[in-house]
Amino acid sequence: MTDRDDLVRRTIDLARAARDAGDHPFGALLAVDGEVLVEARNRVTTSSDLTAHAETELVREAERAGLLPRLADGVVVASTEPCPMCMGALFWAGARHIVFGLRASRLNRLSTAPGAAPYGFTISAAELAAATTSPPLVEGPFVEDEAAAVHDGFWF
Repeated sequence: MTDRDDLVRRTIDLARAARDAGDHPFGALLAVDGEVLVEARNRVTTSSDLTAHAETELVREAERAGLLPRLADGVVVASTEPCPMCMGALFWAGARHIVFGLRASRLNRLSTAPGAAPYGFTISAAELAAATTSPPLVEGPFVEDEAAAVHDGFWF
């Protein structure tokens, strides 16, 4: 599985699995030279841990597997643009390349009930990366409509 769009689609599958398990629909993976080394999904609800986003779970899984140094060699792929907490975790863990499916700004619209004020961050992952001393490459969105579909009917 080496194609970027296919990797994003795999994270969408992970997001769907998270949703089916009762968690928020987000997934992430680490690929090095096209090979998926680690996969993770959101576990906020099932673990009762507000920090258990897909990307932070990916960092935890990589560390448990002894693969944390590989973050610098590969690409972290996320179904949705990483939030500031996840960007911080990825940065401190050594990720140098991040790809995502759904833009956070679009997620904010999808997850806001009609007539309600939008809720979420307005800073992009690329802006956060640019504010670091050694900015990782952030690319996206890719297959965004597909990445958005897993959120249909979830938020309200």
